[in-house]
Amino acid sequence: MEYLQTTLKLAFAAYNAGRTEEAEALCRTLVQAGLEDGQMYFLLGMALHKAGEETEALQWLQRAAQVQPEMGRVFSGLGCVQQKLGDAAGAASSFARAAELEPQQADHFFSLGNALYQLARLEAAEAAFQRAVALNPRDAESWNNLGKCLKELNRVQEAIAAYDQALALDARYGLALQGRALSLLTAGRLAEGFRDQEERRQLSPPRHFDGARWTGQPIPGKTLLLHAEQGFGDGIFSARHVQLVRPHCGRVVLECRPELKTLFVHSGVAEVVVGFGEELPPFDFYASAASLTGLLNLAPGNIPAVGPYLQAPMAEVPAAGGTLKVGLVWAGNPAYADDASRSLSLEQLAPVLAVSGVTFYSLQQPLPSGNEGRLKEYPNLRVLGGFKDYLATAAAVAGMDLIIAVDTSVAHLAGALGKPVWTLVPFAPDWRWFQEFGDTTPWYPTMRLFRQSERGVWPPVIARVAGDLERWAGRMTNAE
Repeated sequence: MEYLQTTLKLAFAAYNAGRTEEAEALCRTLVQAGLEDGQMYFLLGMALHKAGEETEALQWLQRAAQVQPEMGRVFSGLGCVQQKLGDAAGAASSFARAAELEPQQADHFFSLGNALYQLARLEAAEAAFQRAVALNPRDAESWNNLGKCLKELNRVQEAIAAYDQALALDARYGLALQGRALSLLTAGRLAEGFRDQEERRQLSPPRHFDGARWTGQPIPGKTLLLHAEQGFGDGIFSARHVQLVRPHCGRVVLECRPELKTLFVHSGVAEVVVGFGEELPPFDFYASAASLTGLLNLAPGNIPAVGPYLQAPMAEVPAAGGTLKVGLVWAGNPAYADDASRSLSLEQLAPVLAVSGVTFYSLQQPLPSGNEGRLKEYPNLRVLGGFKDYLATAAAVAGMDLIIAVDTSVAHLAGALGKPVWTLVPFAPDWRWFQEFGDTTPWYPTMRLFRQSERGVWPPVIARVAGDLERWAGRMTNAE
């Protein structure tokens, strides 16, 4: 027993000093000696975890939990390994046990909150983070993660307060600046939100440019580069503001994602349009295209009315037999971090697809995985695909009577083209739709918003869409 305790003491000292290989080797000598001890199993598991050997680490930590089921740090270590192995549910269970055993340890509740957030159990995650900040109010990361939960629960003012606490502890905390920025923007406090966003950009600028950064001042006769930074929908939205910028300078060079270039050139959005990755022409000033809303000092009460600012040739859509032609987008890019909150399955749209007097056209690009076999169940849904770029997509949109879309780039595209578009908005909306702005948006006069009233619950939204579409199709039939 003295040998066990002496060797364990040396192993813990080595581990705490960062010599994890030495700690592992000492623990293995004890195992080979036929000794059994929960602390030994725990330390061996943690040393293997540090070395990235998660599968074996899991085995030793599980043995430690069997031998010493009342030791909180064993379950905390077990939860860390389970998270690394992608077992969020197992991790949440382990962290919950650690928190039960050691209810005054803020780290257990922080880890529990992270695991629950990963499982999309936001209410439970919020409670865990609330406990973490109560126990350790000096931890900026816990305040940040609490703010993230509150934002996704659409409790925007509370989220702002949590981010305030994180930034009071660490004024240069980039994630908290971004989280507070999005919360402020969603609340309609655009000036404050864009100030946070610009501060975060300056902490870690994504790219370096020669020339001076433009801050919104008049620069007559000078060339302004508006560089690309975000996704397709953001690029389409930002193009709205270019016409407001052009009077301030000599000419605008607009950089965009390559798939948007032909659409922007066709629409004459800027004097020069270049695709991301192409050589940039000379310029005097630069700004992110995503910064334009803030640089123009726009706010919910002073957003200027802008008519269709993109144009596209109208594609010949297959004859619909006199029915209403409706383009559908029911899913976004699965690589997007919050795609699960906005995307639907084709089955969820069944009440809409059942409306008579309508021919539906899938504008999905590409068709979501697993949907191919379902299409035959909806004979009035035709697939339009193979769009080589957004000009081709825009041409298809222009040929529709109505677009129904989840919050994706096609919704922005339809609004930019001035087409009627019904956008399905999740409970915690993208900032552009604001938290409380009803079913309209000042950005796109032809857009209607159909908002979730309960997080993750789409059936009432789909029912409203189906009912309104049925009335529209009925009016068209009666008019004939």
